[in-house]
Amino acid sequence: MVELSDGTLLWTAVSGNGPPLVLCHGGPGLWDYLAPLAALLDDVFTVIRFDQRGCGRSTDGGGGRFTVEQAVNDLDQLRAALGVDRWGVVGHSWGAELALRYAAHFPGHVAGVVYIAGVGAGDGFRDGYVAERERRLGADLLRWTELGSRQRDPAEEREWCLLQWRPDFSPGPAALDHAAALWATRPPDVEVNAAAHRQLWADRDTADLLTLAAGLRRPVTMLLGSDDPRPWQATDSLLAALPAASRIVFDAAGHAPWVEQPSVVRDAILTAFATV
Repeated sequence: MVELSDGTLLWTAVSGNGPPLVLCHGGPGLWDYLAPLAALLDDVFTVIRFDQRGCGRSTDGGGGRFTVEQAVNDLDQLRAALGVDRWGVVGHSWGAELALRYAAHFPGHVAGVVYIAGVGAGDGFRDGYVAERERRLGADLLRWTELGSRQRDPAEEREWCLLQWRPDFSPGPAALDHAAALWATRPPDVEVNAAAHRQLWADRDTADLLTLAAGLRRPVTMLLGSDDPRPWQATDSLLAALPAASRIVFDAAGHAPWVEQPSVVRDAILTAFATV
């Protein structure tokens, strides 16, 4: 556990040897589920994973209030506590946006950013995502909706999460297995922090991401899956705003492309940090 200035304790895991990389999980409000991605990288890098404030095994400092500025500052306090001067920042989904915002505020401590399956600036992705998620759920849509409308017992919580996550993977028989593997990363008795999810998502508007991106001179590599139900084209405006960015879209990969295309994702991340 790493203690922050306000007494918040962040659960942290470190593996491997080499230049430091930090992995920022998504949600907001989920726990760290990025151990499989770390395992692809920790023969080359020292990989740092953590549960964000109030999520997973980390505490929230007793405040129950979550802001983007706070999340950015938490990440830099974690860096300082671990004795890291400069690291690569890899973020997934919400964590991809957190990585960009962190790099914009603390560029001197960032070697580069890998932005995995982010949704771009704003909520332009949402209509397409909702429609595709519902299409992929098919006959299970009614059950997913019913479970989501009420309190759930532990077995129902697992069922709802698997239904929620199954559409995130490339359509096919393996999608449910991938969703179950994601559930298996859940620490015992941990729930999604719904307050963190609502508050952080609402707080995105306090600092315009495109404006921050335009001033970010660090290299950014965007990695997206062609089968992500969140349309990868929603990142077009962000790609255009970033001065030093490139984008790779992987075929036969969804919202967690390292799950379905591990070798090419590993190669892309190694290439992204090879010259920084």
